[in-house]
Amino acid sequence: MTEEKVKRGLFLIGIVLVVLFLSSCEAVFTYSPLSFFQRDPANMSTAQKISYAEEALSSGNKEAMAKAYNSIKDLAAKNPKDVELNMLAAKLAVELSGVPDVINEIVQGKIDLSGSDGGKQIADFLAGGGVDPSLMIEASTYYINAEDNGAELSSTDYIMGAMGILLDAANDISPDYSSISDPNEWSGNSSVQAKVKEATDFLDKGLAGLSDDDPAKEVLQQFSNFIGSYAS
Repeated sequence: MTEEKVKRGLFLIGIVLVVLFLSSCEAVFTYSPLSFFQRDPANMSTAQKISYAEEALSSGNKEAMAKAYNSIKDLAAKNPKDVELNMLAAKLAVELSGVPDVINEIVQGKIDLSGSDGGKQIADFLAGGGVDPSLMIEASTYYINAEDNGAELSSTDYIMGAMGILLDAANDISPDYSSISDPNEWSGNSSVQAKVKEATDFLDKGLAGLSDDDPAKEVLQQFSNFIGSYAS
């Protein structure tokens, strides 16, 4: 074999390898989660929208979750008794709200709900960037709908739902939710007090299903006591 033929053969092999490499890259891009999230769920079937929402939740991709939420809440509006749609809408709204971080701080003991400044700490957190309490309020409606239609909620679900109801009450007093720092501002307002009771009752449903040795019970009880401090 001449040197020229060897060079030509190596050149052809090189072209094949480049083509295979580019095809592989294209396949990875085409089927990657990133590519999937670039699609518009508005043009998907119901099953595809649900799948998209579940993938978005698992990924933690905020942009994808926002698109999924808009799509799922439209479906939930048309099917208000659908447990799966209500739970998906609730979880998406919770994640997009940024409020779970304050729940984590409560669980970790960074915010002491039994202390005198627990409400102020929560108010300060809500006033920070990247938090949208209105989405938490929307989530509470979906949790209530889901539970009313037979869903089995977790301890976390009950806390998130109750938090949303409490924030709804706080919003009635002050749109910036600052009133959550002072329970005295809630006194004598019948509509607000009705929401406080609703939040407590909702959370107590979660407490009722827990055994005394369940570590989640202490957290729920502490949160229930905290909500109760706004009752008058």
